[in-house]
Amino acid sequence: MKSRVYFKEEQTIDVWWMKFLLLFVLLATLVPVYYGLFRQLSTGEPWGDKPVSDSGLIILSVALTVIMAGVLFLVFGSKLITKVYPEGIYITLSPFFKNKFIPKEKIKEFEIRKYRPIMEYGGYGLRYSVRNGKAYNMGGNTGLQLHFTDGEKLLIGTRHPEQLKEAVKKMMAE
Repeated sequence: MKSRVYFKEEQTIDVWWMKFLLLFVLLATLVPVYYGLFRQLSTGEPWGDKPVSDSGLIILSVALTVIMAGVLFLVFGSKLITKVYPEGIYITLSPFFKNKFIPKEKIKEFEIRKYRPIMEYGGYGLRYSVRNGKAYNMGGNTGLQLHFTDGEKLLIGTRHPEQLKEAVKKMMAE
């Protein structure tokens, strides 16, 4: 049973260039297909050098729309939730997993640090680096670096570094 919460933070992706890139890929993929669909169905003129049948073009349009909607949901619907309780830290990265628990006894030391998401972990989200360990981050470049008793490391991105640091200090002191 969870007791009082010392800290809670919910983050969504706020990397403007990632949103721009995703929008660009979405438009570059769907606009030509919708144009071809409109052209072929409205004028009867085949679209492309090796035209697909009308039904094939409709299926392609629907499939690409569903795939792109899924990608948009995963990117813009993802949320990182960090909670600090007296017994440990809970991390949720929805819609991928819920409530990963890190007991405070497993934490050897911690620090708030600046990091380079692309260079150190290869990007945002749930990331893994052989050298730097795991990272959960949704944007920014500040995080809580945890060093575990088994030698593993975990970085949790945060937009409220001082509040998170104080909450972890309080948790570790209990």
